[in-house]
Amino acid sequence: MNPTEGIKQLFKTNKIQNADFKESFEQLSDEEKNYIYYLSKACWAGQPIVLFQSSYESPALFIIFQTFFSSFAEFSEIKSYLLKNDVTDVNYTNFIRYAANFYSNFGNYTTQFRKKFFPSLSLEDFDKILHLSEKYNDFQSIWEIVKYIIYDNTDNVMNINLEEKNGKNCFYYGGIKEDQIRKTDEILNKNGISLLNTRLFMLNSSKIVALIGSIEEKQKTLNKENDNDNEIILLYGEYSSFLKRVNTYLEEAKKYTSKDQDKKIIDDYINFFTTGEVEKHKEALKDWVKESSSPIDFGFGWNETIFDPMGVRGFFEGFVGIADNFRSQKYEQFVKLIPQLISELPWDENFEDELNSIQFNSMDVICYGRNGCPKGKCLPKYYDIREENGVKNFLFFNVCPTFDSKENDLFFLDDNDKDLIYNFGKQGTIILTSIKQLMGFGSGKLFRVENPNTDEEKSNFNRELINPLTEKVIDKYYVNNETFEEKFKSNSVVLNECRAILIGLYFSGNETIQDLFYVNKSDFKNVTYSIWLLVFSQFIFGLNSYDEKNKTWVHPISKAYWILVKYILDTQKEEGKEFIKIDLSEIDKETFKIQINKEMILCSGKEILSKLLLKLNVWKCTGDAESANEYFNQNSDLDETFLKIKKIVDKNGTNYTLYLYHNLVRDDEDGSVNYKEYQENLEGVVESNFDRFKTEYNKDIYDQWVKYATNFIKT
Repeated sequence: MNPTEGIKQLFKTNKIQNADFKESFEQLSDEEKNYIYYLSKACWAGQPIVLFQSSYESPALFIIFQTFFSSFAEFSEIKSYLLKNDVTDVNYTNFIRYAANFYSNFGNYTTQFRKKFFPSLSLEDFDKILHLSEKYNDFQSIWEIVKYIIYDNTDNVMNINLEEKNGKNCFYYGGIKEDQIRKTDEILNKNGISLLNTRLFMLNSSKIVALIGSIEEKQKTLNKENDNDNEIILLYGEYSSFLKRVNTYLEEAKKYTSKDQDKKIIDDYINFFTTGEVEKHKEALKDWVKESSSPIDFGFGWNETIFDPMGVRGFFEGFVGIADNFRSQKYEQFVKLIPQLISELPWDENFEDELNSIQFNSMDVICYGRNGCPKGKCLPKYYDIREENGVKNFLFFNVCPTFDSKENDLFFLDDNDKDLIYNFGKQGTIILTSIKQLMGFGSGKLFRVENPNTDEEKSNFNRELINPLTEKVIDKYYVNNETFEEKFKSNSVVLNECRAILIGLYFSGNETIQDLFYVNKSDFKNVTYSIWLLVFSQFIFGLNSYDEKNKTWVHPISKAYWILVKYILDTQKEEGKEFIKIDLSEIDKETFKIQINKEMILCSGKEILSKLLLKLNVWKCTGDAESANEYFNQNSDLDETFLKIKKIVDKNGTNYTLYLYHNLVRDDEDGSVNYKEYQENLEGVVESNFDRFKTEYNKDIYDQWVKYATNFIKT
């Protein structure tokens, strides 16, 4: 592949998702505006951590862009200046487009596909543009180091994966192997060290360093279990400079809330970031799930493990949002349906926990300090807190996509189905996301045994309970504090996502749920059908994530969609019923059609999904990673039909969504906080990011980059 075709190959074009929150913001009091201002500053202050979890070159690229754009007194001057200096309009657009994609992913690997993307202009043209900056000398040395890395398209740098699996990642460096990672993680767990806020570096043949995110800087060596083990050094203080900024803004935020509970939550977060002890994070979340009355909500931490090839280490993130009370009241009625909905699932009450506090709020997200943005969240991720304290679910309403034109990238649907997406796509997206968050990620019980085979043994389930898959007494479970992610490793995301999507489809035709989301009765069937179309469209686009050469899925969510689709295809073959029809009659014209049997899914949808859903749930509840891994491994490879389809999808590309977050600006003299709005285009995405960081973070980013480049990263 020619690197200059990088963005073109992955993305046909970019769609801008405008995360507008002006109306919600203007309804806040002055004190609340100051509160949310400092919370958002804390959120953005932690986002540079993501650069170091994305790629080696991402921190350098960030410094280069921020310094380049700071060369201009006004952002609006940039285009005219470059064009006057012999930069073509096409090259300007491609430069800005690359910058916008970089900022939206906060790195040069895509959130959606976990693949590297490249500038759609040559290195020479990119270099020419940078030279036009009056501050070029300030970043020239960095540019010289990374410019060839940015354009490097050799196989082993194209995907996020372990090095031994022909990929690159920022969680494991120095040539550490998968078996060494697993052994190290076992020892860390035994010593009560959470994996979430760590990274591993093979310092030499006998020493492994576990870097731990915290402000406090200290070092500790763990005792070896035997002479053949690697020495494990715990090195606290990673990301210290960024976490200090987070805590500084959290301290300021405390001044603008009178609620003791809010102050305690913030104090617990401050203690967590100071010490790096995940138990402090849990303390914050235990109080947080009880908080229900505030119009402003937020969360921080190393939560999502989706970008770690091993599936156990977290990506740093923060979010702040404003609740929509009107919509949230409707969702409270959804929560009241949960007991009835759970009884309809294909397992009995023994596989569900007693319902604790469950909240479901619609909110406008004002900042999401990671990369990309989900349509919703189900927190906390810690299952022990869920079981004992409860859970919060969010629908991020202002980032749910609108289908305001007939989507050209849905070329594989016929015109009638495109019309349905156009008319009911947003409603379908909101309903699917809500079911996934509330029921998909919020249901199920982890069977746990403490101190097994001792006099102090305790379990949270009936030890005589029969496994519905084996028809034998359950003999697999989680031991002590073992987590779901630690059990299932890289397949934890696959199982969780596949299960959530299945539950979303399972209840997609529930008329009571649809009524809560303002669907007209005459449209129930069409909305249900649109949800199925949306799921299959996501699957088609996810084919881009399949690595044909190595027969692996780069992105676990794409793999989850394939597991679901393959199951349905296999089921319809066994039963002689065609739920999905794949028309390849025009494959030579590089097009194909997918049709879903509308009437069949409406009458048999739950029935065809229930068998796989039961398997996934029992495997998750019992921690039966062996059975799940075997199933996923047997059903992961694309067959010839879908390899042909993948080639067409790759060639067509897809519309890739960039998120535009507007900024809040505070007048220090009178304490007023105002909403700063940006254009809904590529320039707006770039300018909004430049404005929120300026060059304020460059030194800290550079110092961290150099520190680990010279001491830990072996190239």
